[in-house]
Amino acid sequence: MLERIVAQVAVALLAWIDKRIERSSVAMDADVDRDRLERAGRRIAEWMRQQDDLRSRGQSDAGRP
Repeated sequence: MLERIVAQVAVALLAWIDKRIERSSVAMDADVDRDRLERAGRRIAEWMRQQDDLRSRGQSDAGRP
């Protein structure tokens, strides 16, 4: 009787683990938000221009080792 209970619990646990693995392997693409991507690109470009201006003036760059 106890062996049957333990076996059923083990089978249920393995089935649960199998479902979790199957669910985690399914990828979902995010929605494309072009406005947000363009804003982020402009911010990165501006930040890179600022960093380049600092280096061209000869000031030390605190972010660089």
